Amino acid sequence: MDIHRCRFVDYTPHSVTALAFSHPSASAAHPPKGLRLAVGRSNGDIEIWSPRANWTHDLTLPGARGRTVEGLVWATPKNSTQVPRLFSIGGSTYITEWDLRTLRPKANYDCNAGVIWCIDVNSSGNQLAVGCDDGSVVLVDISGGPGVMEHHMICQRQDQRVLGLAFYGDNMIVAGCADASVRCWQVASDNDETRDRVGRLVGTMKVDRSKTESTLVWTVLAFPERGQFVTGDSTGSIKVWDAKHFTMTQNFNAHEADVLCLARNAAGDKFFSAGIDKKIHHFTCLRPKSGSIESKKQKARWIDNGSRLMHANDVRAMAVYESKSFGVLVSGGAERSFIVQEVESFESGPFKKILMDQQVSNIDVQSQSRLIALFQDQTIKIWRLTDHRHKLVAKLTLADDDNITSISIGEEFESGKHILAVATINSVKIFVLESDSSKMIVNKIRDDGFDEAVAGGKRVWVYNKSKLLVLTPDDEFYKFSMESNKIELEDEIESIDESTESVVTKSGLDYINSIRLVSMSPDHSLIVMARFNDAVEVLPLEGNFKAFLLTKPSTSVHLMDVTVNNTVVVMTQENKVYEFCLKQGGRLLTEWSENNSDNVPVALLKQTQKPMGLFVNDKRVWIYGSTWMAFIDLTKNLKHAVSRGSVKRNRNGLAINNEDEVDEHIVKELARNDDEDDEQMDNDDDSKDKPAFWITQKYRPILKVAAVQQDLLVVERDAFALPQSSAFDTPVYRV
Repeated sequence: MDIHRCRFVDYTPHSVTALAFSHPSASAAHPPKGLRLAVGRSNGDIEIWSPRANWTHDLTLPGARGRTVEGLVWATPKNSTQVPRLFSIGGSTYITEWDLRTLRPKANYDCNAGVIWCIDVNSSGNQLAVGCDDGSVVLVDISGGPGVMEHHMICQRQDQRVLGLAFYGDNMIVAGCADASVRCWQVASDNDETRDRVGRLVGTMKVDRSKTESTLVWTVLAFPERGQFVTGDSTGSIKVWDAKHFTMTQNFNAHEADVLCLARNAAGDKFFSAGIDKKIHHFTCLRPKSGSIESKKQKARWIDNGSRLMHANDVRAMAVYESKSFGVLVSGGAERSFIVQEVESFESGPFKKILMDQQVSNIDVQSQSRLIALFQDQTIKIWRLTDHRHKLVAKLTLADDDNITSISIGEEFESGKHILAVATINSVKIFVLESDSSKMIVNKIRDDGFDEAVAGGKRVWVYNKSKLLVLTPDDEFYKFSMESNKIELEDEIESIDESTESVVTKSGLDYINSIRLVSMSPDHSLIVMARFNDAVEVLPLEGNFKAFLLTKPSTSVHLMDVTVNNTVVVMTQENKVYEFCLKQGGRLLTEWSENNSDNVPVALLKQTQKPMGLFVNDKRVWIYGSTWMAFIDLTKNLKHAVSRGSVKRNRNGLAINNEDEVDEHIVKELARNDDEDDEQMDNDDDSKDKPAFWITQKYRPILKVAAVQQDLLVVERDAFALPQSSAFDTPVYRV
């Protein structure tokens, strides 16, 4: 078996522009089951990540051309059974509420002011506040429930752009403006004396001005329990203000350039700052010893504990979540990856970088014709592999504004012709690719009836050369056949509907019953799909048998693939591998799985980089992450394949539910596999003693691994090949 390493696929992820956790920090409670992190990108995409099981990418809300995400907030009403609601802003006058089940906007609200620059939600979860470029601060009432946004109030106007704002409790809003000013508006009243000031400016403060350019107050952070708020501006200064007298109490010249974001912990005794100079500074609050003379005269003072350089480029967003057993700081920016660190041991504790490769699912490989296709935003590029060379044979850009969600290239249905299906959240388009000497001619199939039948797709598959399967945003499967440039609807495939309101409320996720994974059998007779509620269902694609529930694994299904032996291989969130039979009424687990699922090698169980993909080829289960690749032979016993090694748990606190660091034994085992097993795998056709398990870390960073005829294709994208731009050079240390 030859391994082809491809580094020509020029995938470039977009920068991180906003971060937000779905639930507020709760120091005395454990993390809720529905805790999620929303990551906004500069192309308008919003990714939803779960901190459980070593950080898992759940889904992506697709953006569109010319759109960006400049702010994200979750509204979690107190004393309510509603699941958190996600709102975003980005370069327009609209606030968007998202439906995480259909991946579409649930509602759009025009604030009737200027372009929105910043957004925040109050602690009660029933009001949004937005700052606009015409100086307006608009309050929006969201107490009516999902999809309902109503105008509440426009605060007293001023003519300077509002760059950042924060609720100070539920009664006041603090905002940073473009004229080196910090302004405070009263937005609610607890007594009759202050009721006449609601909506009015109650305080205006000035920060230090730069001599060469205007000073911008980019970000604001409130500490109502301490009677203070903090601002960060374009001079690199962090200022602490007294919220009662509107006076500055402390000033830190911590950064060398603009401070773009601030984040605080749950107790209110720590906060973090970051910006263009790439450093993250850590501030803590010190109180004088109780009973001393100084404690009666002095208030608590903030100190700069130092900084940590984790990013290679500007830091644009930060978010903190803390609970009884879990506390992390997440930061991201122009580097395109985001980093997770512990709050309590920030200066020297462990960290985890969620690499740009781990959110990639936008590469499709056509094995028989050796085609590699990459889609990003509205563009698709297709390369052909010939004699260990590659050539770009087609490139097309959609006229629609929506970002592409999925593509699929079928096998040749005529000599040199392939069908290409392209899905966006609002449409599905079909093209014919025809080979012409050194390139491909792209022709679109136009069918008005097909456009009316399918109003968008999460995923598409081309199978049996000229048949099409579409998964719609409403989680419905439609099957089409294509003949003579005509697309005919064959059938709608019905799944088992287990959607109940109680399941959604208990889980804290409104997309708990949505489809997460879909795998098609090699003979195209059936579909196996897994939902976020852990249910695995088998649906008929060809034939007359009824859909049935296969199993509900004890842990969430992370990856899966159907084999030629009418079985499905499943990898769980704990990196355990199971093989299930797909015959209803028979045994559930195969004989191999009953004997080996509890003996998965420790080098696979304890991988710190999350598995990205799985496929079955020639009785081998291939699994890969961004920095490693492995296979398990389904015909061999794993009990004596490799040593089980140490079972000692070394918790790092960066994910919920015990993901571990690689111990010394695993490092040695990986090195042994790299040195000894590569040659055996390359020549395993002539080897009588084929390995049952093999793992290597020689290929990185991996975007995709796939079987191409009799060979293996590994698509890599070196982080150093990505475009870099920063106002500050990262120091290089030579050892």
